[in-house]
Amino acid sequence: MSSNLSKIKREKMISFIEELKKTHIDDDSIKAFNEIENFLNEKKYGLVFEQHNEEVDEILEKNIPVFCEDSEKKLSLDKNLPYNFLIEGDNLHALYLLEKTHKHKVDCIYIDPPYNTGAKNWKYNNNYVDEKDVYRHSKWLSMMNVRLKIAKNLLKDDGVLICAIDENEIATLKLLIEDIFDVMYTVDVITIIQNPRGIQGDNFSYTNEYALFVYKKHYKIICDKEIEEADKIDWSPLRNWGSESLRTDARNCFYGIRVKEGKIIGFDDVLADNIHPQRNEVNENGEIVIYPIDNSNVEKKWRYARQSVESIWDILRVVKRNGVYDIELGKPYEPYKTVWTDKKYDANEYGTQLINSMVPNNDFDFPKSIWNVYECLYATTKNKENAIIVDFFAGSGTTGHAVELLNKICGGNRKYIMVTNNSIGEKREKEFKRIYGALEEHPKELKEYEQKYGICSSITYPRLVAVAKGYTHTKDVKEILYEKKFNNTFLKKIDEEKGKIKSIVEDNIDKYDSIKNIYEDNSIKVCGISKKNETVPGIIHNLKYLKCDYIPRKPEDYLLSNALLMHIKEMIELENAIEIDNKKNVLVLNKDHFQKYILDNDNYENVQNVWINQNIILDNIELEKLKKKKFSYIPREYFGQELKEVAE
Repeated sequence: MSSNLSKIKREKMISFIEELKKTHIDDDSIKAFNEIENFLNEKKYGLVFEQHNEEVDEILEKNIPVFCEDSEKKLSLDKNLPYNFLIEGDNLHALYLLEKTHKHKVDCIYIDPPYNTGAKNWKYNNNYVDEKDVYRHSKWLSMMNVRLKIAKNLLKDDGVLICAIDENEIATLKLLIEDIFDVMYTVDVITIIQNPRGIQGDNFSYTNEYALFVYKKHYKIICDKEIEEADKIDWSPLRNWGSESLRTDARNCFYGIRVKEGKIIGFDDVLADNIHPQRNEVNENGEIVIYPIDNSNVEKKWRYARQSVESIWDILRVVKRNGVYDIELGKPYEPYKTVWTDKKYDANEYGTQLINSMVPNNDFDFPKSIWNVYECLYATTKNKENAIIVDFFAGSGTTGHAVELLNKICGGNRKYIMVTNNSIGEKREKEFKRIYGALEEHPKELKEYEQKYGICSSITYPRLVAVAKGYTHTKDVKEILYEKKFNNTFLKKIDEEKGKIKSIVEDNIDKYDSIKNIYEDNSIKVCGISKKNETVPGIIHNLKYLKCDYIPRKPEDYLLSNALLMHIKEMIELENAIEIDNKKNVLVLNKDHFQKYILDNDNYENVQNVWINQNIILDNIELEKLKKKKFSYIPREYFGQELKEVAE
C-alpha cells in the first residue's frame, strides 16, 4: 500500500507537539511550539515534494531481483558482433542489478519517462494517476528521484543523461536533476518541434517538447552537427593567411594539389625549397596542379600538412575565379543549437507511421520520431563507436532502433540495454475487464494476456526484430487538393464550397487510393492519399531478452548462494555483451564444470574466456591450466552484499 512518507512524518511530529502542549502550558513554551508547527507547515526553498513509497520498494525489502533469459526470443545473427539486451520488468528492479554490472560504465542514458500530463496514461502502484490526484506531481517526482540517483551512478565520468519531457514537468524535472547531480553538472534544455501541427490547449497550441542534456562540467560532450544542405556549408580558402602563413613557416605545407575536370585527383609530395612554381601549373596530361600562392604571387602554405591533407579530401573543392584555380575547405559541421526544428523530428510521420509499419496492429501512443532520438545519440556518442547506451523507459524501442541506425550510418558497435515493463495499456485493460473482470482476481489470465499484448513482448521486442531483419514501411503520401482556413466568412459560405469540393474529388478520384477530408491547423483540407511501400533492409545485430524475477532475501529451505548462482550467467552476459555458450565463453560454477570445460582437452581447445566461482579450490596444476586462458572470478559485486546479510 502506497503511503505519503513526508506527510506521515509531519503529522507524527505535530501530534507529538500537541501532546507537549498539554504539559507545558506556559506562554514561552506555547509560543515555541506554535513556531515549530508553523515551520513544519511552511513550504521550504527549492524543490519540495511529498515523498511516496512504491510497491516495488516493498518488494525489494524482502526479495532480491535477478535476471532470467527467455532464450526463445534470442537473436543471434552475427557471431562477431556483441549482444544487446532488452529487459522485461520493473525498471527499478533492473536498475538495482545494472548498478552491479555497469557502475560508471555507461556512456549515454536516454530516457523518455511518462510525461504526467494528467491523462490516464501512467500508473503509480498499479493505479492510473490523473489530473484529480492532488499528489500527482509528488508521486511522479518520487518515482523519478530514486531512478535518477541510480542512473547517475551508471554514467562514466564523461557520460551524459538525456531526458525527454514536456511542459507538464519540465520545471520540476530540472530542479530535481540539479539537486541529484549537484553543481558539478551542466543541465542544458533543448526545445524540439516534434508536432508542427500542434496540440490545442486552453489558449496555446503546443508544438514542442524538451530534451534535458546532463553532463559534467569542463567536458566537451556534444559533437558538432553535420550540415545536410550543401548551400549552407561555410567555405574558406585552404591556403593559409594572416600571421605565420608563409611557405617558410611550415615547409610540409607547400605541395601541389592535382586537379582534372574540376575535381581533386591527388596530392603531390612536398616541393623542394629551391623550386618556385606558378600558382597553377599544367601537366602534359592535362592535369592542373594548384599551389598555395596568393594574388600577389606570395608563396603561402596550405592549412593542412601533406601527411594529413588526405584525411579532409571529402570536404575540399575546386573553384575557378578570373581564370585562376584555387582550393577551398568546407566546414560541413556547426554547433548544435538549442532549438531543433527539422521536419524529421515529426512524431507522427517518423514515429507513429513508422512503428505501425514495423509492428502492425500495435496500440502504442505517442512514439518518438526515430530521428529525434537518433540526433540525441549522434550528438553524444558519434565519436564513441563502442558506446554503451541505456534506456530504462524503453517504450516502443525507439532508442534501440536509433542505436543501430547510428551504427549503420556512422559505423561502430554501440550497444543498447533497454528496460520496459510488460503492462497493457488502458484500452487493453478495459478489454480484459470486459472479458474476465477485475485484474487482481485473475492473475493467471492477466499474465497470459500481458504476454500477448504487453508492451515489451508485443511491441518493443517485435520492433527490434524488425530492425534486425527488415520490414516494409507503409506510408501515406498526401497531396493537398483543396485547403481553406476556418473563419466566420468561410463557415457562412460552406454550402457554396461543398460544390467546389465535390468537383475536385470527382476530377481526382482515379488518381489516388483514397481522398479524405482532413481537419488540422484550424483548416479543412481535401487530400489525395496514396500508399507508398518501402522495403527497409535489416540492420543485423544480436539481442538477448531478459526478464526480472525475485528470490527471497531469507529463504527457509535452501541456501541463498546456491539460488543466486543460477542467475550469474545473465549477469556476466549483460556486463560483457556476450553469450555464455560454454564453448568459447565458459562459466565454471563447480568442480564438475571445471572437469568438463577445462580438464577435458577436446573442450579446452575452444575455450577463450572463463568465469569461475571463487569458492572452487584448485590445485597448482589446475590453476596453471586455467591461467593459460583469459579468466576472471565471478565478481563479488553481483550478490556479495546480499549473501553477507544472511551470513553466507
